Amino acid sequence: MTKSAKLGQNFLRAGQVARRIVDLLEAPAGPILEIGAGEGMLSGPLLEKFPGRRLVLVEVDPRLVTELERRFAGPNSPRRGGRVEILAGDILQVDMEKLFPGERAAVIGNLPYHISKPLVDWLIAQRAKIGRAVLMLQKDFVDKILAPAGGKNHHAQSVVFQLLFQSRRCFDVPAGAFTPKPKIVSTVIAARPVESPLPDGAEFYDFVKLCFAGRRKTLANNLAQRYPDAVVADLFAAFGLKRDIRAEQLPADRFPPLYAALKKYSGEEG
Repeated sequence: MTKSAKLGQNFLRAGQVARRIVDLLEAPAGPILEIGAGEGMLSGPLLEKFPGRRLVLVEVDPRLVTELERRFAGPNSPRRGGRVEILAGDILQVDMEKLFPGERAAVIGNLPYHISKPLVDWLIAQRAKIGRAVLMLQKDFVDKILAPAGGKNHHAQSVVFQLLFQSRRCFDVPAGAFTPKPKIVSTVIAARPVESPLPDGAEFYDFVKLCFAGRRKTLANNLAQRYPDAVVADLFAAFGLKRDIRAEQLPADRFPPLYAALKKYSGEEG
């Protein structure tokens, strides 16, 4: 097994698909960050479409980093000139505030499937530094993060992602477009952070996770793990909620007012 296989990487081989993905990225005002640059299938079209833009390629596999440096940033590369930077390491450890001080970056990438969930959490945490994003993910995972209320796919991460990003499905990519060929279909989405971020950031996310803590439990039972019964009862009465409602039945936009009201009722407001 190669190192790339161990890292769960599936390399896009279809040039037409790569160009279609890059074409979804509207002209950014600032730098571009490519996640999981791999063999540079998106990197080349990015350089062609956005000449003069600062492009940072993030790749964890040392072998691929060496190849990317040779092609795009080495002494014999025609792409030199300070525009292309190769960042060797784990994207989850990248702090965009340090990488792009005073700027917002466009983010693009064929995201490794095995870290989809933590990568979306990384995007949520870094949202203030993101201008727009074009991402290819496992179709089943996209179904979850964009799931509407009422089904089992609606969960804490999907609620927060939908509140913080305006997203749309663009197109599916068949398994045959990759090497090695995965057993799943991929989906490309385009996303933009919303203008009004949620209050309290990580604290709000923790609240939503509490709401979904026990998927077989009602919302009231989950909230009772942290809040007094009287507070939960007042909340449900104020919002006209039935005692047997579950978190997955609530649309994403219902959670911020519930959070604000609970802070008020329980005396957590500063």
